[in-house]
Amino acid sequence: MTILLPIRIRLALWFFSIFAVATLTLALVSVWMVHSTILTIENHELYERVRSVEKFLSSRPAGEPFASLQSAMSVYDISHGGKWLQVIDQDGRWIHRSPHIADLFPALDTPQEVGNSERFFKFAAGPVQVRALIAAIHVHGRSYTVQTGVTMDRKLRALEDYRLHLVLLVPVILLGAGVVGYFASSKALSPVAAITGEARRISSQNLGVRLPVLKTRDELDDMAETLNQMLDRIDTGYRTVKEFTANAAHELRTPLSLLRAEAEIALAFERSAAENRCTLEHIETETIRMSRLVDDLLLLARSDAGVQLLRFEPLDLNEAARSAAARWIPQLRHSAVDLSLVASEQSAIISADRSSIERLLDILLENAWKYSPEGGRIELSTSVEARSIVLSVSDSGIGIPAEQQEKIFDRFFRVNPGNDGSAEAQGSGLGLALARQIVDAHRAKIAVRSELCSGSSFSVRFERLTGEPASPSVNSQLLAKDAARVVSRPEA
Repeated sequence: MTILLPIRIRLALWFFSIFAVATLTLALVSVWMVHSTILTIENHELYERVRSVEKFLSSRPAGEPFASLQSAMSVYDISHGGKWLQVIDQDGRWIHRSPHIADLFPALDTPQEVGNSERFFKFAAGPVQVRALIAAIHVHGRSYTVQTGVTMDRKLRALEDYRLHLVLLVPVILLGAGVVGYFASSKALSPVAAITGEARRISSQNLGVRLPVLKTRDELDDMAETLNQMLDRIDTGYRTVKEFTANAAHELRTPLSLLRAEAEIALAFERSAAENRCTLEHIETETIRMSRLVDDLLLLARSDAGVQLLRFEPLDLNEAARSAAARWIPQLRHSAVDLSLVASEQSAIISADRSSIERLLDILLENAWKYSPEGGRIELSTSVEARSIVLSVSDSGIGIPAEQQEKIFDRFFRVNPGNDGSAEAQGSGLGLALARQIVDAHRAKIAVRSELCSGSSFSVRFERLTGEPASPSVNSQLLAKDAARVVSRPEA
């Protein structure tokens, strides 16, 4: 079973691990750099000694007798303390020999054997470590081999002390890093603890409470903002569900109460066949109303759940408008409302679900009918633009107050009907909410323009199906010719 440590412990361990790797790497690199620096300094000193011998021999006159040259080289016994220097000429004659190195190297390569390559090496002279250099020099036409060395004991002891100090200091630094990492992670996560504590207090009873915003412009601030936005959405959804449930119960209670009252009256008294028929007609009317309400609620619920199945296919919006107008002629004629169809002469092809577009047209026409008084006018029109097709439904009804136009697409919202005797009071307030759901599912846009006592106009802008020519089609031509016939006139 995997054991998950708290985040602050994991952060402290990560910080400690990274810091430990960095510290150990720095320690090893620093030891290597110090060692390399010591070698560089010692090599430079050995080069300087070789150049010193070369300058000394260059300062002597050419052709100087060997004995005189040998005697002059004795000065190096004083300047170098008689340590680690040997010089031999091309004839194998010793010009200078320090006793310390002569015992260790009784023989020395001649310049011809050394060649032009220089060679560094080290050797132990008892308890002393010596770094040496063998090089050939050329002065006044003659060649010489120079072998010189320097002791490394003090440098190596300093390097060893440095290593020891690192070995003692690194664990202390790592321990301090672990403690600092733990407290730093605790300090960094303290806002998370505050957010967690505040989030635990939020329930369905206080969804209006929001998490503290840190104003630090970092990831924690972004997290708090994101959680608050999520809480806003949850609060809105929760309130919507509560309102939806309450309104649905209210809308269903009224027809159920009427059905119950009609049934109780029919059972309580002896009634004629005509009276029973009238009661059944009332029951049928309320049942149809309830069925439509339940259907609307189911459609909204499916849309909210994302399980609404739509079949998109090329659809002629002109033809759909004509069919909708034909369906509404009887109802509008009965209400003495005129309906005119103004179809575009161009092809109005969109990608849409046919049944959803028919439902959208029914909703918009029903909404226009409800708000239109007797003798009113409704116009259903389509127009084609460069990249879109606009479907419009206009009426000459009571209009919508400006302060209510933003709410008309909310569920169960109904405009105040006023005193004009309109049929709005019979609606459930779900029609335009369904219309917006259908429009959103088709990636279209719906807009409303309205003035009080001047009517309203709803327009839906669809994306035009690409690849369709903007030329008149047979169906659209027929619609244009038949527009005058698709007009509902009140009966005398």
